[in-house]
Amino acid sequence: DAGSGPGGAYMGNDFRAAYVPDSPLNGSGQVVGLLQFDGYTASDIAYYANKAGLPSVTLSNVLLDGFSGNPTGSGGEVEVSLDIEMAMSMATNLSKVIVYEAGPSGNWHDILNRMATDNLAKQLSCSWYSPGMGSDAVADQIWQQMAAQGQSFFNASGDNDAYTGPIDFPGDTPYITQVGGTTLTTSAPGGSWVSEKVWNWGGGIGSGGGVSTSYAIPNWQTNISMTANQGSTTRRNTPDVALTADNIYVRADGHDYNVGGTSCAAPLWAAFAALCNQQAATSGQPPVGFINPAVEAIGTG
Repeated sequence: DAGSGPGGAYMGNDFRAAYVPDSPLNGSGQVVGLLQFDGYTASDIAYYANKAGLPSVTLSNVLLDGFSGNPTGSGGEVEVSLDIEMAMSMATNLSKVIVYEAGPSGNWHDILNRMATDNLAKQLSCSWYSPGMGSDAVADQIWQQMAAQGQSFFNASGDNDAYTGPIDFPGDTPYITQVGGTTLTTSAPGGSWVSEKVWNWGGGIGSGGGVSTSYAIPNWQTNISMTANQGSTTRRNTPDVALTADNIYVRADGHDYNVGGTSCAAPLWAAFAALCNQQAATSGQPPVGFINPAVEAIGTG
């Protein structure tokens, strides 16, 4: 419990202090896009920013499939608030956060296609999944379009430990970056990184991952030794990266929450990519786009 939020939960600048201490990069000029199946209340985001001492963020709502944008009250709005608050915590000066909202009855293809055709956000995050839904050729094509356009798409890998069968959509497609979860320890509230381990609460609740039953191993995973982690040498392995997914403060529905899950880590990674893309733009380079080959090379280097 080394965060600066209520009860020692992590919030706001805690993430920057742990992962990008003293960095001048703040996401300026960058846009993060969030895929959502529920709505949120703007006053919750303003409350979080004030409590965490963060600048306000410009929110742009793209409503799809007839959704009003109003929170349903079923709990999904906590996810939406979480995603926005994580993005603005890691990248404090984003130009904008675009919230693509299709509601509980929304269509995956509609949201993904709009994210790609807009091509306004070079870093995108998804914390939702469809149980039992297998591979999807249409979605895979859209994700490949995103990669070709320099868009990075980060997807939460799930919160139910190791998969023993088919992985829930979109948790194993090799065309996006799958994000697992960790438990972070810092030196003090707003303090430096001390240690990190896989997030696991026990009882079947923990960082999701495993071996794909749908996709062959991508070439950028073939140089990794799978002996220690019991991964596959022939099938796609997930996740690709990880970040904080435990003891995190969220403001939603006018209430304080302490949450965990890989859905915390995915928007944090998208915001981290915004820092990378800010630096790339400053030096006249293109956006980083599909990062998996690069991070796998870094991880084995």
